[in-house]
Amino acid sequence: MPEIHPTAILEGDIDLAEDVTIGPYCILQGNIKLGQGVQILAHACIHGNVTIGDRTVIYPKAAIGFEPQDYKFAPGSPTAGVVIGNDCIIREHGTIHAASNTENPTRIGNNVFIMVNSHVGHDTQVGNGVILVNNTALAGHCIIHEKATLSGGVLVHQNCRAGRLTMISGGSSLTVDLPPFCTMLARNEMVGLNLVGLRRSGMPANEINALREAFVNVIRKNLPKAEVIEALAKRSENSDAVREMHDFIVEAKKPICQVGRARIK
Repeated sequence: MPEIHPTAILEGDIDLAEDVTIGPYCILQGNIKLGQGVQILAHACIHGNVTIGDRTVIYPKAAIGFEPQDYKFAPGSPTAGVVIGNDCIIREHGTIHAASNTENPTRIGNNVFIMVNSHVGHDTQVGNGVILVNNTALAGHCIIHEKATLSGGVLVHQNCRAGRLTMISGGSSLTVDLPPFCTMLARNEMVGLNLVGLRRSGMPANEINALREAFVNVIRKNLPKAEVIEALAKRSENSDAVREMHDFIVEAKKPICQVGRARIK
């Protein structure tokens, strides 16, 4: 049976796995499903629709599933809510807002670490293994790809993307798209490759070398976007990692972060 503290309040259609723990003064309201081993420690608020995967831990004062901060969203309207994966950690005062639509939820992948006072806005998608360090804020409709690390106090503008295995320095702001495997600081200032992250990920040396050559000979030159795409396409014939960078830029609707303060036009 779930372990529910007597001061907790549960209202609505709530589906709890047998070994869920809900601590003191937690409030769960709505259509909520908690997987095996989920722990809601204390004073956390979850408002459905919310699904939380196995072994995820929610720390005190976290708020999950409440309505989006969007003037176009009428209070009380239906929403696809929030889906959180397995083995996530959501620390104190973390907030994850519900989607502003009825089909695609705000989504957090598996093994995501959301540190103190960080925010995930409505309709945002956060991939597996992402780390959001204290006070990081993601606006609505962002996409943060797998194993990206956003250091303390990072701000991401709505509709922006950070590619896989990117690293954003603390206190930075992203208002464009940051390609996979790259590092960024200040405001939209790309500075190099996330070599430490690439090595730790187990990426083969030949792929890392291909990315190095692509960065030095293509990305760092701050060429027009069409030329960047053409040059990366040629280099991607023998490199899956370069192909991923190429595809990310092709799909971009926002400008692409460049080395220095310029952008690919």
